[in-house]
Amino acid sequence: MIINAKRPVILAGNGCVRKRTSKELRTFCDSTGIGVVNTFMGKGCVDMDADYALFTVGLGAKDIVNCAIDEADLVISIGFDMVEYHPRTWNNEKNKTIIHIDFVPTEIDEYYHPETEIIGDIAGALEKLNDLAKNDSFDFNFDRQKTIRKAMQDELAKHKDDDTKGNIRPQKVLWDTREVMGKKDIVLSDVGAHKMWIARHYQCHEPNTCLIPNGFCSMGFALPGAIAASLVYPDRKILAICGDGGFLMNVQEMETAKRLNSNIVVMVWVDQAYGLIAWKQENEFKRHTPLSFENPDFVQLAKSFGWHGHYVENAKDFKGTLENAFAEKGPSLVALSIDYNENKVLSKQLSELTCPI
Repeated sequence: MIINAKRPVILAGNGCVRKRTSKELRTFCDSTGIGVVNTFMGKGCVDMDADYALFTVGLGAKDIVNCAIDEADLVISIGFDMVEYHPRTWNNEKNKTIIHIDFVPTEIDEYYHPETEIIGDIAGALEKLNDLAKNDSFDFNFDRQKTIRKAMQDELAKHKDDDTKGNIRPQKVLWDTREVMGKKDIVLSDVGAHKMWIARHYQCHEPNTCLIPNGFCSMGFALPGAIAASLVYPDRKILAICGDGGFLMNVQEMETAKRLNSNIVVMVWVDQAYGLIAWKQENEFKRHTPLSFENPDFVQLAKSFGWHGHYVENAKDFKGTLENAFAEKGPSLVALSIDYNENKVLSKQLSELTCPI
């Protein structure tokens, strides 16, 4: 099936972030050139700088990356679970030829009915495919794959030079964050509107360096998760990114972080509302229920727990502030006012997207 394909694409899920699986997947892509689209929880399975890295899907609306799946004549899903990104969003016509490689048999669905399943250790399966690929020649056409990758790269860099005052665009925050974080440093995303921006705009070099809860997930994960990550990897930068709503749901863990003297940075995107719920309701009903609330003074809150505290008011100051926070000993809080008008802008942009781009 792979040899006979012309435009294959790999859909990599959470099962691909294991060390051995990521290694074998990269070997397979190095030899075949097949592009990889990863789910939120598959980030880092291939290096973001690889020519075959096509970045992340899962927003619930067609994005630039989805064009690679739309135009594929074979989808090779590896370590993919439907809860990560339901197939009706990328196989709505029910016409995709699918190979399923995973530890367990797939859950058959109206929109997900693989012709072939390889059940067992994923790395072992890829190792055998790599052995076979050494002796085979392929006739793939990756011109569109290159175009899609370039279009998404341009999208990620669009606001990297923003110099706004007051509310800061999510794209700018995440561009600067990626530049501050090393290849093996760890970002943990809480649940909220920021999660969608992290999924789309924060790309990775290594597996398990961006942890995003997905599926039946709950707010409040990032702060305690960052404390745990700092215990496991004390020599890495550890960054939790939270919305103000999610952060306040587990704010008591600031005491734990101080007691353990955790070297973590927690970034809080302040919009004084449950932004993701508002975003979804706006898209569905063109209005949203009352979702606003008042916040504490985040710098004073940090001091009250014995943390370092920072509030960023201008886009040009963000990167330097984040670097300073990582240079401080013990836990640091970096809060900023986020420009969630970009939610509506992105929704409109994606609603008008057509392939080929």
